[in-house]
Amino acid sequence: MSHPASLAGAAPVSEVANARRAALARTFACLLLFAAAGIPLSLLWDFSWESTIGIDLVWAPPHTATYVAMALAGFVALGLVLTTRPATGVRLGPFHAPLGGWVAGWGALMFLGTVLFDRWWQSAYGLAAGIWHPPQILKAVAFFAVVAGAWLLCLKWQNQPEDDPGGAMAFAACGGLVLALTTVMMLTWIYPNRQHSPFFYRIAGVTYPMVLVALATAGKLRWPSTVASVVYTAIICSMVWVLPLFPAKPQAAPIYNPLNHLMPPPFPLLLVVPAVALDALLRKVKWPTHRARTWLQAGATGLVFLIVFMGTQWLFAEFLLTDLADNWFFAGGGRHWPFFLKIDPLARVAFWETHEMNLANALGALGLAMLAARLGLWMGAWMTRVRR
Repeated sequence: MSHPASLAGAAPVSEVANARRAALARTFACLLLFAAAGIPLSLLWDFSWESTIGIDLVWAPPHTATYVAMALAGFVALGLVLTTRPATGVRLGPFHAPLGGWVAGWGALMFLGTVLFDRWWQSAYGLAAGIWHPPQILKAVAFFAVVAGAWLLCLKWQNQPEDDPGGAMAFAACGGLVLALTTVMMLTWIYPNRQHSPFFYRIAGVTYPMVLVALATAGKLRWPSTVASVVYTAIICSMVWVLPLFPAKPQAAPIYNPLNHLMPPPFPLLLVVPAVALDALLRKVKWPTHRARTWLQAGATGLVFLIVFMGTQWLFAEFLLTDLADNWFFAGGGRHWPFFLKIDPLARVAFWETHEMNLANALGALGLAMLAARLGLWMGAWMTRVRR
C-alpha cells in the first residue's frame, strides 16, 4: 500500500513536470519565431545587397544571416523531435513532434539541399540562370515551410487549454511574418510604379486576403489580423530605415544608378487598413446561421478587402512617387533603383500601366480576392482545431 505522504506529493511533482514541459514548449516556439523573423529580414537585406553592390558571394553577409536563420529552425525542429511526448505530438515513424516542428524541419532540410543545387545551377548556367530558376523556387518553398512551421507551432501554443495570451500574440505576430515573406517574394512586382495596374491588384487579391482572413478567424486576440499587419509593416519598415545607414557602392558593371549606401526596399503596402476592416467584419458582425454562411462571408470579406485596399493603396502609390515621399521615412520619390537597372528619368515617377484598370479587370481581381478569402475561412476553421 502506498504511503499517504507519497500520494500527497505526487500531484505537485506532476504539476511541476507539466509546467517545465510547457515552459520548454514556449521556449521552442519563441526560438522558431525568432528564426522565422530572420528569413524576411535577411532576404530584404540580400535584395538590397544585390541591388547596391552586385557581388553575390556564397558567404556574403545577407546569405550568412539566412543560413543562420534556417540552421536555427533546423535545430529547433530537432529539439522538438527529441523532447516531445507521444501524447502531445504528431507521429512520424518512431518519432513524435508538433506539426509545426515537422513542417519547419522539412523546410530546413530542403533548404540545405537547394543551396547545393543552386551553386551547381549557377556554375552551369551563369547569368543565364535568371531570377526564378528551379533552385530559387525550391528555396522559396523552403522559406515558406519554415515560416509556416513557426506559425503552426505558435498556433499550438495559442490553442492550449491554459489560454495563454502569449500564444495568441505569437500566433498573430507569426502571421505578420507570413505576410512579410509573401511581400518579399513579390517585391519586384509591387513597386509603387506598378500599383495602378490590374496585375498588382490581382496578385494582392489572391494572396493577402487568405492570410488575413485566417488570422481573423482563428486568432484569439481581439484584433489578430490588425496585429499581424502591424508586425508586417514593422518588419519591412525596419529595413527601409536601417539599410540606407550603411555605406556601400556598386562593384560590378554596368552602373546606371550610382549608389553610396545600401538601397532601401519599397515602402510596405498599407495592409493594416484592410486588416482592421476584416477584423471588424468577421469578429464584430453577427452572421446568419445559414448553410451558405461561409460563402457569404467570403464574398463580403473579398469585396471589403479589395475596395479598402484599392482605395488606400491607389492614392498612397501616387504619393510615393512625389517629392513629398523623397525622404528617409518613405524612401520614395522614384529615387531608389538597383545600380544595374537602366531606366528613363520620366519612368521613375510614372505608373507602368500595360492594361487599364477597368471594370472587367476590377471584377477579375474581386473574384480572386473572394476565392482567397474562402480559402482563408477554411484554413482558419481548421486552425481552430489544431492541438498538436
